[in-house]
Formats: sequence, structure tokens, C-alpha cells
Amino acid sequence: MSFTRTRSGLSNLHLFYDSDLIVFTEGGTQTFTLQEIEEGKHNTYSVDIKFWKNIFDINGLEKKVSFRAIGSKTASKSFCEKIVNGEIHNIVVAKDRDLDEYVDTIYTSPFILYTKGYSWENDVFIKDLTHEQIENMLLTAETPEEVNSIIDKAFNDFKRIGKNLAKLEIMFRKNGVKFISNMNGERFFNAKTHAVINKEQFFQVLKEKKVLLDKPRMTTFSGPNICPFMTNYGKLLEALSMTVISYICKRFCNIKSIPKDIIITSMIERFANKIKRVRDEYYFNLVTNLQNA
Repeated sequence: MSFTRTRSGLSNLHLFYDSDLIVFTEGGTQTFTLQEIEEGKHNTYSVDIKFWKNIFDINGLEKKVSFRAIGSKTASKSFCEKIVNGEIHNIVVAKDRDLDEYVDTIYTSPFILYTKGYSWENDVFIKDLTHEQIENMLLTAETPEEVNSIIDKAFNDFKRIGKNLAKLEIMFRKNGVKFISNMNGERFFNAKTHAVINKEQFFQVLKEKKVLLDKPRMTTFSGPNICPFMTNYGKLLEALSMTVISYICKRFCNIKSIPKDIIITSMIERFANKIKRVRDEYYFNLVTNLQNA
């Protein structure tokens, strides 16, 4: 049996990495089973690690941490249960909120950290930061009014249908089926023709998936108020922002191809700079509670 397979092994794992805490995040290029994770397998880099490292650094976490991206929501849930039951110590789980407030369990512990919205993408791919990114790429002294209009229209159009999309996702999840949250968000946009969301694609998915529901169980949507931007599938918000950036850069900058990974990294840094300028109380309180735990 490997060292980490025991409760004491997991709790003492930080000692072998000169750290105060081991932080498990989601994401990474590989997804590992719980057994593989307990045997020490993990991803050493992911966008989730970059996001959470920024959160810790900006909000003054003084404890030394070692990150491990495990890619598995199932495994992270198992660690959450062990944390709240007092079975493991010196372990932190930093995870997507997803729709857990509506269809699953929200764990309460200073060692379990949730994103403010569905996932980190909901914090990062917002209208203001999308505008910032575009301004940085335009080769003009001032942003053309037409560009501002395109950005406004794209985000306002999403806002009009976003709440209903989130409600549909919750309803499907309560019936054991994912609506769009297992799909590539880019399916619902076409940067070649316009920057707004393609509503017909949602109607098509709804038509295809409603047959999977056996006597759909409606829901009263108990929990926090549904926000069209923060409650929705994070990859959809990423696709919205990336489509707007791509569409405008092709039209106004003659940039034919934009490296997606570079834009994602840049947008995460823009969010980091934003919360350096103006403190985000939600993440500040998360880090403060972890520091004091």
C-alpha cells in the first residue's frame, strides 16, 4: 500500500513537499480515479491552478501550498466528504461551484473553496474584461463605437436568455440528464458570421434531449437567485467572450487566427489585476478563513 492511501498518509502528504497544505483542484490534461490520486498521480499544471494561485497570492495567503490538479469532480467530492468528517487534515479542495446549490451538496469548511459562480470562467470571461482584451488588441487610438456596440449587443443578448438556460440546465440535472454542460460551448456561436449567441442551437439540443427525460420533474429552483452570467455553464461564458474577441479582431484588426490558450491565460491575468485594484470580498473571505483555520 502506498503512503498516501491511508488517512494519516494524506494528512501528512504536505510534509514531503515542504508545504503547509496540499491543494487539490479540478482541471488538468488527465482525469484520475480516487485510487490513482491516493497513489500520488496528478497533473502539475492547469488553468485551475493558475486561477487559484492568483486568488491565494492576491488575497495574502501566507501558508505554503502545493497544488495538484486531479481533473475529477467525483474524486474532489470524496475528499470534501473526508474533510467535513474530520478524516483528513492539511488538505484543501478548490473546486467549481457548478450547480451544487441546486442539485447536489455544498460543503461547509474553510478547507473547501468554491468558485463564486459556476466555474472560474464565470469570473474571468465577463463583459468588462472582454472589452479590455479587445482594446489591447486593436491597433487604434480609441475603440470604435461600432466595436462597443458589438460587445454590448453580444452580452445583452446573452443576458436575455441566460436565466432560462440556467433554469433548463437545473431542470435537466434534477432529472439525471445534462442539458448543455457536457458540450463544447463553441457549438452555440459562430465567430465567422456574428458575435451573438445562436439560439437555434439551443432549441435543437432541447428537442434532442427532452426525449431522454422520463416524466420530467419540475423544480422550484430553491437556492440563491439565478444569475444569467454567474449561474450558467462556465464554458458557455468562455465561448461568448472568445467569440466576441475573435469576431471583432477579424473585422477590425485583420487577425485571422487567435491562439485560444494565450487569450485564456491573458484573461485570467486580467481578472487577477482587477481584484488587485478592487478587492473581491468573496475570494478575500475564502482566503482569510483558510489562513485562520
